[in-house]
Amino acid sequence: MIRRLVAALAFIAAFAGSGAAHAADYDGSYGQEVRRGWDRGSVPPCDAPKVLSNIAERYHWANTHTWGNDLAFREVASVTETQFRPGDPGLIDRRFCKAEVYIADNVRPTAVYYLIEERMGFASIGWYVDFCVSGQDPWRVHDGWCRTVRPGWF
Repeated sequence: MIRRLVAALAFIAAFAGSGAAHAADYDGSYGQEVRRGWDRGSVPPCDAPKVLSNIAERYHWANTHTWGNDLAFREVASVTETQFRPGDPGLIDRRFCKAEVYIADNVRPTAVYYLIEERMGFASIGWYVDFCVSGQDPWRVHDGWCRTVRPGWF
């Protein structure tokens, strides 16, 4: 019983003064938020070869190892940027893109939607691309119609 009382008093004493320091530093002004020490990165363009090759390699790997087929991108017909959102008010720059690709022996192109995000690589260094091939998301990882990688959902 005494141990609990001593522990409770020690806890209260440790955290009782933490609010007073913030109140003492208050000067009554609301200034602009200052961001220091965070360098703005650069999001690669939608048609960058490293972005397109990343998508193509991951698509082929997923089809080979998950579905057991050998589907791969044969040709990228057109690439368009649908929206760019620089990291304001947040810190993550996002570039939304759409490409028309030919897969294996398809006669008609298939839409691929992808999102390139800065500071989303390993340990928040570099960029990461997330993509969805229209009509080829049976587990609805990207919601219906690839909504999570299209503008309007963030």
